Amino acid sequence: MFKEIVSISGKPGLFKLISQSKNMVIVESLIDGKRQPAFQNEKISTLNDIAMFTETGEKPLREILKAALELENGKQIAIDAKNASIEVLHEYFAKVLTNFDKERIYPNDIKKFILWYNLLVEKNITNFDEPQEDEDAETSKVEKTKVAENKQNTAIKNVQKAAKANTTGSRQTTRVASKKGS
Repeated sequence: MFKEIVSISGKPGLFKLISQSKNMVIVESLIDGKRQPAFQNEKISTLNDIAMFTETGEKPLREILKAALELENGKQIAIDAKNASIEVLHEYFAKVLTNFDKERIYPNDIKKFILWYNLLVEKNITNFDEPQEDEDAETSKVEKTKVAENKQNTAIKNVQKAAKANTTGSRQTTRVASKKGS
């Protein structure tokens, strides 16, 4: 899920990846459902790649969203992010992420977090757990790929052996034919 939802710098809200090509991706806005292209020169970040600063390092956005979901009992955050004071934003965010770095997380970051969280809850995208299924699927894909590669390598070796045998056989035939012609 977090690999399909993206943020595009300079564009409000979040977007769902629809398809991609060499130079662009097609995204669908979670706000209004409109599809649009996003090009290589735009800064596109998946939610999976976003983290926030704490006093001890960084914490993935997924974990912070999950903490907010538990704090709000699955409901939207009641704070008006656009008009809230800095103190209200810091006080609320301290409940979600107790050791957030007040020097490196700006009020606009907290506003964006609240807006994104509310949008995800509104669209019923609330599975903020780690994607165990995806990891298992990736492991399975790797194993299947290795098996397929082994089969392919075996098939290539068999074809090479057969080609070598045919080449050797045709050479012998050519030699025999040339001896008969002499």
